Amino acid sequence: MNQIQSSYLPTYDGCFVCGQSHPRGLRIRFFTGDFGQVCARFTPDNTLSGYKNVVHGGVISALLDELLGWPIALQTGRMCMTGELTVRYLKPMQAEAAYLAAADPGCDRGKYWTGSGEICDDQGVVHAKARGKYFLLSAEETAKIAQELRYQPGDPPVFHYHHREKLPGPLCAANYASATLQHVHKG
Repeated sequence: MNQIQSSYLPTYDGCFVCGQSHPRGLRIRFFTGDFGQVCARFTPDNTLSGYKNVVHGGVISALLDELLGWPIALQTGRMCMTGELTVRYLKPMQAEAAYLAAADPGCDRGKYWTGSGEICDDQGVVHAKARGKYFLLSAEETAKIAQELRYQPGDPPVFHYHHREKLPGPLCAANYASATLQHVHKG
């Protein structure tokens, strides 16, 4: 399998999760990790709490939703839309604590792709897990969205519309067994 060189991914200004100038957004920067994963560091502040100092589940869900779509977009060269998202909240996430989120490569299921990921604290304890179904946008729809993506200096372009090298697939998360976060924690 060709490994994507570790780098930050572009953002979209209007996105609540990644928009760097979104007035109420999370301003997350996603980056590629080992084994085709996509990762994000997340330190939620108190404005994202549901209960005192506990991060709202909707915020966690939004982060996982976007996170799970990125490996699929990188594998296919197409943006995708969520068809279904299932989140399991295992432990409360505390405001002002540092977390690492990681999503495994997606798996082609024919009409849709599936993805999975999780959010861990700095001790490696999993606080939330998610699985989702994603539908690919057309090359034309992806091209329109790609024109609106923002790149920071040094970010490599993500989408290539002609002659894109296809990764050998399907790349199911099951093929990456226990590699989920143990390699990412080293960085």
